[in-house]
Parts: sequence; structure tokens; C-alpha cells
Amino acid sequence: MWSSPEEIAAILELLNASSKRELTQASRRTVVTTESLSGIVLAALAGGLHPFLYASHFDDKTPPHLNPSEEDLAAISNNGVGPLKGRAIKAVRKTNQIFKERRLSAAHLFYTPTHRYWHLFYFDQRDISSPNNHWKHGPHIHYASDLTCRADLADVWERVRAAKPQYPRSLHIRYDHHHNRKRQGNG
Repeated sequence: MWSSPEEIAAILELLNASSKRELTQASRRTVVTTESLSGIVLAALAGGLHPFLYASHFDDKTPPHLNPSEEDLAAISNNGVGPLKGRAIKAVRKTNQIFKERRLSAAHLFYTPTHRYWHLFYFDQRDISSPNNHWKHGPHIHYASDLTCRADLADVWERVRAAKPQYPRSLHIRYDHHHNRKRQGNG
């Protein structure tokens, strides 16, 4: 599925806002879709958002205590086919806990060569999931820019990419994630 011109225009309205007030109002009206975010990223990569350049950062943080040990893997392997027993039960529970505690994050940065103007979209899997979302309006992404944060872009980007990321204050923007949509048709 491709993004509509209206979806792309909504993101461009954010990028073109000239005041924090205008930006806040636009963020309340905007719904970013998977397709529109991908479209903007591709446009930036192709030079279609001139003068904006693009950078990204993706991270997968799994708590070290949840990484399966050799003993865990051996217990599962030695269990064989059938119900889990003993150490294999513990190993599988530990593995299942990874999906609850790990953080998969993405940051998409659009910036001018002078670093004067910049726009940062960031989220993790908890932000964009539909069930039990922590924001009252549901799935969302975070948006920060030179209008919402007076920090230097180099400092902001360094903090985003740090071992323990520190994201700037942001606006929440509704997000229509393709995984949250019900399948239509025969699929």
C-alpha cells in the first residue's frame, strides 16, 4: 500500500511549521502512517526533501540477564519432543521474557546541512503497538524539532545514539502502524 498525498502533506506540514504553536496544532491533526513515514524517508534519501538530509539510528536493547546461556540452550535441546521439563521450562520462560523487556527503537532525523533546522521522529515497539498502549490516544510516535528543543543538534543526536539514550522532549503524534490494521480481503 502506498501513502496518499494527504498523508505526506501532513508530515510536510510539521516540517514546514514556523512556530511552536503552529507545530503543536499541526501535530494534533496529524496521523503518521507506516507508509507516509517510509515515503518521507525515501524522499529524503533521494534528495527530494532538499535542503534536508537524513540520518537514522536503530537499536535493540535486551537486558543481559535474559540472554540464553549455553545451559539454557542445552536444556531446551536435551528436552526432546513433548512437554517441557525441568531446566527447559525455566529456559523457555526466560526466552519469553525477552519479548516483554527488550526495547527495539528507531530514530529518523531530517536536518539541514547547517544543523539550524532539524526534525526527529522516534519510537520503540511499545509506542506503536495497539494493545495496552501507554498513551491515552493509542499508538504514537514522538516528534521533536528545533522548535520544541533549543538544544544543539549535534548534542541531541549524540544523546539519541548513546548506550543509554536520552531523547529530547517531544510531541506525541498518532501513528497508524500497518501491523495494527486488520487484514482486508482474502488474506
